[in-house]
Amino acid sequence: MSLSPEQQRSIEGLVAQVNVDNVLQVAAVLRRQADDMAAHLTVADQDLTVQRCGEDPVSTDAQQLFQAKIDQILSVHWAHVEEIVAACEALRVTARNYGHLEDVITAALGAPLEIR
Repeated sequence: MSLSPEQQRSIEGLVAQVNVDNVLQVAAVLRRQADDMAAHLTVADQDLTVQRCGEDPVSTDAQQLFQAKIDQILSVHWAHVEEIVAACEALRVTARNYGHLEDVITAALGAPLEIR
């Protein structure tokens, strides 16, 4: 995912606020949030498909318009998950830089998260 300069500054600001004692706890909270959101969005992706109401042209147009709007809303939420994952991964790197061992980091955060 390509982050905007604003998103990058936000993550840099987050990294600047953690310390050796809390970096894993902060990253774990973000990881749980990303996992929860991704799980809910995955279900929503499957459930939020608009069906045509009828065989008339208006139903076809309406279905396409509503589905496009739903897809757009879901995309915004997926982008938010990706930003949280990027923050979590930045904190993973920060934890390494603080000297936390890889097995401790993995125990706290799990494996790096891949989104969609």
